[in-house]
Amino acid sequence: MTAIRARSLVAQVYDEVLRRIGSGGAAPGSALGIAELARDLGVSPTPVREALQRLRAEGHLMFVENIGYRLPEPPTSQQYTDWAVARIVVESSALLYILGPIETRLLDEAQAINAEIRSTDFGTSQAGVRNFSELNWRFHAKLLALARNPLLDEVHTRLYAAPQFSRIFLGRGILHQAEVVAEHAKVLDQLRRGDRVAAAGAQRAHIVESLERDARLSDLSISLKRLTSQ
Repeated sequence: MTAIRARSLVAQVYDEVLRRIGSGGAAPGSALGIAELARDLGVSPTPVREALQRLRAEGHLMFVENIGYRLPEPPTSQQYTDWAVARIVVESSALLYILGPIETRLLDEAQAINAEIRSTDFGTSQAGVRNFSELNWRFHAKLLALARNPLLDEVHTRLYAAPQFSRIFLGRGILHQAEVVAEHAKVLDQLRRGDRVAAAGAQRAHIVESLERDARLSDLSISLKRLTSQ
């Protein structure tokens, strides 16, 4: 049995379940029983339930009515393509609709995030992969914020799916870190020039390239380049 000590019980249960997910201790699609986890961790069901609710909200778990919590199955090619196309539509098109001047402060903040991505050794652990995913998403959120459109911000937040789609990096590390950083820099360069159309094109190319690279790591058969060239 894994003993749970001081500190917030919910936080400890959260960390332990997240560690098991990241280490491969829980297989995709497997169920996580509240009572069983509570017995294993030596706590009451309440902190387990709260921790699992938090993990579900962050996309690490799914909840099926009358069944309970379970790990999501690996995404299918269609699910991955749907997610990719939604990102392309929202993130690329948003740069075409920046009303008013391009806010330098947001570009500077995005550049600082990109510099952190460039200089960080993320390793191969769940914590490192999560750190990369969150930094990468923060970078894209800064660019979307240039449109000054709360509805677009809300849609973009709903598209956050890094927990489902970043598991491919566990045990491998961020294999295309340099390419991601370089592609981000191209988008920023066009925005600093004030060229919204070129920036949208660079953003579109980056999303297509990076998600196709990731899909190949997942052994998914998709062709975003062909799809987006129609």
